[in-house]
Amino acid sequence: MDSIQPQSKPSYNKKVHGKRYAPAVKLAIKSLQGSVSVDEAAALTGANRNTIVRAWEDPELEDLSPQVVSKVKTGMQGLFYKRSLQGLLAMTPEKYAAASLLQIATTVGITTEKGRLMDGLSSSNISFRGISESIEEDRDKIMKRILEINGDKT
Repeated sequence: MDSIQPQSKPSYNKKVHGKRYAPAVKLAIKSLQGSVSVDEAAALTGANRNTIVRAWEDPELEDLSPQVVSKVKTGMQGLFYKRSLQGLLAMTPEKYAAASLLQIATTVGITTEKGRLMDGLSSSNISFRGISESIEEDRDKIMKRILEINGDKT
């Protein structure tokens, strides 16, 4: 009985097969379609004419077009808002009465942060006051030292 040997994948030879391009580069090439010629796209991107044509004819890249991605993102955002609203509406006074203080505090914190994010606001604020005061003190010390070195010629 012959044993089945796994077939090895043929090695990639850049000289034979050409340069491989990342999906983002292929998408950039795809975005040139219709606005420039194949030769112009090749000159702009440094890619071979065949690479340009393959990218322009690749049906998978259609799914990554900015218009499709925008529609998908919009649809997902709408779905997230819908699910969030359903979750908030499910929080009845009875459920709050039965919830622990930790559960209520967590819910309030999460919903507040998400509301701020949906309004384009930050969900956490960082104070740099202590840092800026320290920098000002260091700057003053450095300026005094510079004046000492220069013999207070200013």
